[in-house]
Amino acid sequence: MGPGVVLVQGNNGHGKSNLLEALYLLVIAKSQRASTERELVRRESVGVEFFSQVAAVVQREDGPVRVQVDFKNTVSESSGDDANNRLNVQKYVRVNGIPRRASELVGEINAVMFSAQDLDMVYGSPGLRRRYMDILISQVDREYLRAVQRYQRVVVQRNHLLKGIKAGRSRPSDLEFWDGELVKSGGAVVARRREALEALSKGASRTHATLTDDDDILELAYRPSFTIDGRHTPEDIGEAMREALAKVHSREIAQGFSVRGPHRDDFQLLLNGMDVGLYASRGQARTAVLALKLAEAEYLRDVRNQQPVLLLDDVLSELDAPRRRLVLERVSNYSQVFITTADVDVIEPKYLSNMKRFVVDRGQLERVNA
Repeated sequence: MGPGVVLVQGNNGHGKSNLLEALYLLVIAKSQRASTERELVRRESVGVEFFSQVAAVVQREDGPVRVQVDFKNTVSESSGDDANNRLNVQKYVRVNGIPRRASELVGEINAVMFSAQDLDMVYGSPGLRRRYMDILISQVDREYLRAVQRYQRVVVQRNHLLKGIKAGRSRPSDLEFWDGELVKSGGAVVARRREALEALSKGASRTHATLTDDDDILELAYRPSFTIDGRHTPEDIGEAMREALAKVHSREIAQGFSVRGPHRDDFQLLLNGMDVGLYASRGQARTAVLALKLAEAEYLRDVRNQQPVLLLDDVLSELDAPRRRLVLERVSNYSQVFITTADVDVIEPKYLSNMKRFVVDRGQLERVNA
């Protein structure tokens, strides 16, 4: 489509969000909302074999890159009468035509997704915020992604051992090895998260100041599940984690799962030192999250030295006119931006005239002539 701002307009339920979700699928190799590939299949397609593809050619400074994610749907003959139970969806990833693991797609395209669900960053579970951090940092640091994957595998093995100790099948002394493995990956994960969140906090604070007329100060605070006491290197953080694990062995054995480590960590958005989720109005929370997402775009641009694609899914309608102008001015500085809306009137003519416009109607995309 070339550089610039692309506006996708249309009534709700006709496919605007699906388009942006498909683009973001090429960033993280999975749906932003669905937990499994099966959930991506349209209900009308259940029980039918089909093949689908999401693909794009990305123009980067080092040359064009073609990324694609293919889905093949097959129906098993022997998994009961329910078609949903018999549905098998296989995913295949290619970069420049070469098969790759899904994790290897992360970082080929950098993008920031804005949506109405972003308020979950404030009101949602810690798991959503951890996922946010992991996706963001993985886009700029493959080593971080590998550390997270190693850590997750170790947690599974360690939890299995804890259950075995509780049942009398294993010895408590066996924890020493898995504590070491947990600490090795966990220290690296926490150190990188803290570093990234520190940079994000500075950017979000600056951006928040431009979005508001008051003196409120926005900060992001990392909340680890164990005491770090100012330690910063992966090794030092790992040592603090080892000390924390030693104190909770009995509790972990009784419960049968690991209770300390980055899989239990969180971060908070603070407005004047107060938790946004508990003390701010919904409008203040929306502005705080918007500042965070704009800071995310800056972070990706500065670390990767290339501009991310911005995907704004029907967020302008939830902002007042001054904030809409500020957002449109800010995002217009990026090479490519996709904006969806069901109400074109919320966009002022001076911005609208510079956009490439498309209409979505029942899943079909058509160009609007100027």
